Amino acid sequence: MLKKIAPAIVLLLCVWVSHTALAQQPIIGTQPLTADDIVFKKEFSVGLKAHTHGFGASANLVRIQNIFKKKFIEIEVMNIKHPKERRQQSPYASGRNSARGYVFGKKNSFYTLNVNFGSIHTITNKGQRNGVQVSWFYGYGPSLGIVKPYYLELIYDVNERGGFITRNEKYTPENAAWFMNNGLILGSSGITYGWDDINLFPGFQLKGGFNFDWANFYEMVKAIEIGAMVNVHAGLVKNAEGDIQISRVPIMIEEQNSFIFTNLYLRLNLGRRK
Repeated sequence: MLKKIAPAIVLLLCVWVSHTALAQQPIIGTQPLTADDIVFKKEFSVGLKAHTHGFGASANLVRIQNIFKKKFIEIEVMNIKHPKERRQQSPYASGRNSARGYVFGKKNSFYTLNVNFGSIHTITNKGQRNGVQVSWFYGYGPSLGIVKPYYLELIYDVNERGGFITRNEKYTPENAAWFMNNGLILGSSGITYGWDDINLFPGFQLKGGFNFDWANFYEMVKAIEIGAMVNVHAGLVKNAEGDIQISRVPIMIEEQNSFIFTNLYLRLNLGRRK
């Protein structure tokens, strides 16, 4: 239960800190900064993210309004795993057989393309050349969910030399006896399979957190971002009777799937200001 609500707690904490921070003036040394101290107008950085259930990469364009506030637009691609995903190795893997590890019971892989708009507010600026600038931020925007079938290399027979005869297949009710049998799975087929059969699950993302920029020079961006994010996605599918209904994101076959994905994350941003 705590894992599920932890990202929401972090978001609430960010809101509370924001009210406190707005009442304070960022300072360098003992001198309060003012909006007239702005030197740079724009900032561009790229980021690599590790979150509770996956990874992501992003590009960030920031417009510096003044020393207190920045506006940003962020484009990000990431994957989201089901909490019950567990990667395992095929019993047939050996030095002679380079079978890939696989996730048992997985039906689809889930990726998101996020476009976030948000604001960054300075709490404390760099006190000196090697100081750390601390900011809080929030962002929100549309998110396009991409569901791609997960393929496994399934064992269907053995040839005269004792080798396996296999087929790369996604899950269907017809092949369930193979797909859901550990003894008949050689391994995953790889990320290249299934891109010609994707489904889209539109949604949105909300995030918030703190940014710590420790670059030695103001024109450089070297920052760690710590935060929480919430993605909400749903799709329209036909049921057995042919009626259209709202669908959860179908990542696993037998586990409970969801509309809502909450995660904590850590991201490294590198870039320049000008």
